[in-house]
Amino acid sequence: MLNWKRKLLTNCSLCLFLCFATLPVLAKPTPQRKPASTSSTIYQQAKKELPEDFYTLYRIVDRIARANELDTRPWRVVAISKYDVNAFATDVNLIAVYDGILDQLAGDSSALACVVAHEMGHHVKRHIAVGLAQKNELIAKIQEEAEKEVLGEQQAANQESTSAIVGGAVVNRVVGGKFGNFVGSVLGNQGVQRQADSQKRINQIIEKKKKELEERLAQQERQHETEADEIGYVASVKAGFDPEGCLRVMQVLSQIPGSETDTGHPSVPKRIEAIKALMIKYPPQTLGKEGEARISKTKPLTYDLSKDQASLRINSTHGGSQADDIDRRFGK
Repeated sequence: MLNWKRKLLTNCSLCLFLCFATLPVLAKPTPQRKPASTSSTIYQQAKKELPEDFYTLYRIVDRIARANELDTRPWRVVAISKYDVNAFATDVNLIAVYDGILDQLAGDSSALACVVAHEMGHHVKRHIAVGLAQKNELIAKIQEEAEKEVLGEQQAANQESTSAIVGGAVVNRVVGGKFGNFVGSVLGNQGVQRQADSQKRINQIIEKKKKELEERLAQQERQHETEADEIGYVASVKAGFDPEGCLRVMQVLSQIPGSETDTGHPSVPKRIEAIKALMIKYPPQTLGKEGEARISKTKPLTYDLSKDQASLRINSTHGGSQADDIDRRFGK
């Protein structure tokens, strides 16, 4: 879940420190008037019809998808009215963008393109974020395994406790008096203590394995973020955006408390160094030529805005209407 925040495919969590999450069912898109065939007309119409943020996101997804051969699937973009410097990937090919990140990257389409490409990268790599329910299931399994591991000790403790009770009764009957009571009490307490020790061991094992689980999940998330950062850089630059845009995103993230340490995401300084290394490994000029060659062979993607204007679907190369596809294939 960037800490680009992973409630699967989070939350991958920018959370921007970015991740996967679950969103409410989205409103079904309302049919749009069919754009004319030329690119300029389609974009002009989109600018008139769409809210400014959605127009920008539409143009970004359109270019990234076409330049990177990711246009055989539709993409859904959701705007979240909350001032959070965050974006995340969730469900299938859905990208959620908060008002906060849109505000902080205002006027910098290249930086926003890097954020969007990063989230698309989570989908491309099929990163699966472990949600709270799944995490609780793993913890329950850990507890079950810990109890089985100590089961032999518990059984021995139970047997000892039972023997102590029986033995105490025998001692009391045979020996009697204060000494008999004392011996019976000692034997009983030993069995109870063994049971307490077994439970303590179970708790220790659970705690240790929970910490190991947390670290494994955090390590996996950091790996996912690193992979998405690489895709974010490569895909956005292929689409013609400024390679420095990814670094400008990191400058914004660097202002978030805790950004200088590794958490579920690599620290921002590490991410910056990694992006700089990518700029050497994948020269922007070469990437730009590759992407432009692909874009030149395709047409702009169409779009559908939901009735409540909370989400936008950028259609695949097949378009957004099954009815139109039928007509194209078999005639009216």
